[in-house]
Amino acid sequence: MIQKFAFDLLKEWCDKLVELQITQIKDPNIYGGIMCPSCARIHGRCGDAIYPMMYMADKTGDKKYLDCAKLLFDWSERMVRPDDCYNNDTNHEWNGITVFTQIQLGEALLYHGHLLENSISERWRERFERTSEYLYIHIEEIGGNVNYPISCCASMAVASKIIKDEKYAKLAKELAIKALHYLTDEGLIYGEGHPFEAVTPKGCRPVDIGYNVEESLPNLVLYAILMEDKEVLEAVMKSMEAHLSFMLPDGAWDNSWGTRNNKWSYWGSRTSDGCQGAYGILADRRPEFAAAAMKNMQLLRECTQDGLLYGGTMFDTAGEPPCVHHTFCHAKALAAFLEHGIKEPVVVGNLPRQMAHGIQYFPTVHIRLMANYGWRATVSDYDYEYSSEGHATGGALTMLWNAKIGPVMAASMGEYSLVEPNNMQLPGYFEDICSTSRLEYWDDGRKYRNINDLCAEVKEIEGKTASLIVKGTMCDGKKNADIPYEISYCAEENFIVKGKCIGKNSRYYFPIIARSTDKVSKMDDYTYSIERDDACMTIHCSEKIEVNNKYPRKRKLGEKVSIEKIHRMFNPVSGFEFIPFYINLEKDSSFEVVICIEEK
Repeated sequence: MIQKFAFDLLKEWCDKLVELQITQIKDPNIYGGIMCPSCARIHGRCGDAIYPMMYMADKTGDKKYLDCAKLLFDWSERMVRPDDCYNNDTNHEWNGITVFTQIQLGEALLYHGHLLENSISERWRERFERTSEYLYIHIEEIGGNVNYPISCCASMAVASKIIKDEKYAKLAKELAIKALHYLTDEGLIYGEGHPFEAVTPKGCRPVDIGYNVEESLPNLVLYAILMEDKEVLEAVMKSMEAHLSFMLPDGAWDNSWGTRNNKWSYWGSRTSDGCQGAYGILADRRPEFAAAAMKNMQLLRECTQDGLLYGGTMFDTAGEPPCVHHTFCHAKALAAFLEHGIKEPVVVGNLPRQMAHGIQYFPTVHIRLMANYGWRATVSDYDYEYSSEGHATGGALTMLWNAKIGPVMAASMGEYSLVEPNNMQLPGYFEDICSTSRLEYWDDGRKYRNINDLCAEVKEIEGKTASLIVKGTMCDGKKNADIPYEISYCAEENFIVKGKCIGKNSRYYFPIIARSTDKVSKMDDYTYSIERDDACMTIHCSEKIEVNNKYPRKRKLGEKVSIEKIHRMFNPVSGFEFIPFYINLEKDSSFEVVICIEEK
């Protein structure tokens, strides 16, 4: 069942990628590339689809996939530099992605090279050998984040199988052992930041869930399988178990707080490969791994429209087109999962966060996971900064999820910016599209927020099953501190947020996730209801609820401006539409927000 589900989804993606391949225009600069409907360009890494295309060609016998792979290889040659590494994009010289290009080309040759004519096979093999040698010599110099040297253990393992040179196997082992050094006491991989070994004043490490579960862990698994390294595989499986604490019950990865949160896409991360390369391949080893692989694939299926993987569950209703990067990257993970296979049927277990109760604390990232009465909440006072206002801290509620209705609130970047312009979408919404719940006020032209406070303290409230209190100081984007604030979170039958900003008139923003197709009703000045699927959410506040009805969305010429009574906004980070609710607070006044969810 799980394999057929993966195969059908991979075929749908590959069929669409074939359709988007440029074959009508013969100019060699674009011929064979894959056009992105969102970015209106060819992404430099579209050649990563070679491996899934070769897999589909072998399994279906359909020549169109083989033809697509050949054209992609030829187009990708224009991305190669004189020293045999690859550029990230046609206008970007970053070459760390050589690791991932080499891995997928190697897997294509290793498992499906028999499909190629001798002359083409020789060209592909020559490119693979040159690229492998480049990585062998230069991997320590490439830089980037820890996912690159970790993944290089897989690239060297693949090289050892194809080139049959023991030096590659030796380096693969060295890199794999070194990778295990980057595990926190909790089992999380650190190093997604600079320097890898950075330690913050709170003792935090640079950690990103998306890159860990979709690149680093899968490539460690690939290494361990190819080299039959049981010691490394055992350590990696323990790390996989630790990371599963951050998978929500619907198969989403809660990267609402990670260092590279700017690329969070609810199901994973924008330009990484997918968790199936780890959890799927090892689905028969642990019931919870099978659950992770299957639930995540179901979420990928839900986010797929017209053959392309969208960057979240609400890109479609927000009118945002899909970036093709998601599809060709995640196609690699599905192909790897299907390639290595599992014994069917597998036992599908429960995810840790399905069974969680109380509060789980991760000291090296200062993240607390709350669980009670169907609520799953994430609170962050993580003080590592990858980019300015790149992820929320200050005791922010970065994720609120409920078993009856799914995601309720989700954090974004404090200020949306294109940290990686070639790998992120420019949204149709502009101005302030922050979707993180927060206290905020303006003073002398500067915006102060609790979610900028790196020094906030979070404590459990004694006698409560799942309750936290946060104390800190309001800060601007440059971390200039001003006045104190307090916020508390309590997960009981209802989810309750209380707080105050001491000494200033301020606002509390609590953007609530709601599709533009969800029915939203104003019950009175203090109460709103939102109907989604089979559940109804009621939000009641101690103060009058306001809605930010600005309309900063770009629109076509001739399009009438129709400001909705209850406006929606959209943020590409996590990919949700949301209603920008807020309440005004007078100096020193306290507030309370109560969220109740009932089945219809």
